[in-house]
Amino acid sequence: MRRPFFFFALCAALMAPIASAETPDLKPGIWVYTHNTQIEGPMKIAPQTSENRQCVTQADLDKGVDVLEIPKNCKLTRVDIKSERADYAAICDMQGMQTRFSGYATFHGERMQGQMNSEMDTPLGKMTMKMDYQARRQGEC
Repeated sequence: MRRPFFFFALCAALMAPIASAETPDLKPGIWVYTHNTQIEGPMKIAPQTSENRQCVTQADLDKGVDVLEIPKNCKLTRVDIKSERADYAAICDMQGMQTRFSGYATFHGERMQGQMNSEMDTPLGKMTMKMDYQARRQGEC
């Protein structure tokens, strides 16, 4: 199973084959990414920071959207890709609740950064999530 890195950080970058877009300015290799997540809503959840490593090969990038393993219950609603930036949005039906995602990423060859936001209407009330992330390439896989 793929880590959330592809969905949250590279979602738009890997969509190029399905949208009229430029090639993002990213290089294959070992990528280390950090994301800071804040969740607000009816339940109190402390902010979380996580760091992960993943090998991203050219073959992975060449798979386009298939590398994302996007759940069948999600639909991409916006993809705008430039070499230096990507903007994206999706809607997912998660256990009968609709979740709306939107975000962006900026690309700088061996580093990237961005933000993703989501909203979910739950039986307990609306929950919102904000994730800021940054990633850097550390070398070859």
